[in-house]
Amino acid sequence: MAHPDSPDPPAGAPPPPPKSIKVIGAGFGRTGTLSLQAALETLYAAPCYHMETIVRPNRVAGPGGDMAIWEAAVAAGGPPDWGALFDARGVAATVDFPGCLYYEELAPVYPDAKVILSVRPATDWFRSFAAVTAAMPRFRPLLRAFPRGRRVLALVTALVYTPVFGAPHVVEGVLLDRDACIATYERHNVAVVARIPPERLLVYHLGDGWAPLCTFLGLPVPDVPYPHVNQAGGLPARVRATLASMAWADGWRWAAGVVAFVAVVAGVLRQQGFW
Repeated sequence: MAHPDSPDPPAGAPPPPPKSIKVIGAGFGRTGTLSLQAALETLYAAPCYHMETIVRPNRVAGPGGDMAIWEAAVAAGGPPDWGALFDARGVAATVDFPGCLYYEELAPVYPDAKVILSVRPATDWFRSFAAVTAAMPRFRPLLRAFPRGRRVLALVTALVYTPVFGAPHVVEGVLLDRDACIATYERHNVAVVARIPPERLLVYHLGDGWAPLCTFLGLPVPDVPYPHVNQAGGLPARVRATLASMAWADGWRWAAGVVAFVAVVAGVLRQQGFW
């Protein structure tokens, strides 16, 4: 059944895909969301959405791709097309930015989904979040050399840094305000607890593992260790790898375009007898 606010599909149009989201992650990034993503993908054997989903080089960059859907939402000043983003792709859960910023809107769209607020001590969260941010300016010249990189920088700024933290110039090297960021983080967590009914919400602490998660979701504990992503200071290397791979992917596309263009020009010149 379509969401109450959604227009009726045209006559003869295929029905919309079934609602796919089972878990709405309301916790900010850097609260163990990569590990939680891996855990939820193990439990549901289906994709879990995360900020990294948007920036991966293998994601569709053109119309209908993640970035295009989010860019349209930013331009319209509203939420994205959840059906295109999640349901059409069979996404079972969403965690991290930017989805966590829409938890209150997602809750009625997916009334059967449960909400997980992933948390960690505020000072630890800021230390980790600031480490991600500090890595961005070093890659800014490289990313801005390619279209996809420029789009990623603009999108992260428009979705997260500017509206949430009031920091539109972070990617240029301007430092985050520690106290303001921590206040925003704590205010967000308090709001989630206040707005989501307790029977629908799990406050999930970094390091809690399988037991509380599986009990809350009504699922058996898997026979594998709970995933731990970005342990032991691996964050800077992961950020570098992600950003560099985006630039590398764009670079190969650019190089392939140049080679193809040169080949076409050479063929035309050859046909015209210049060679």
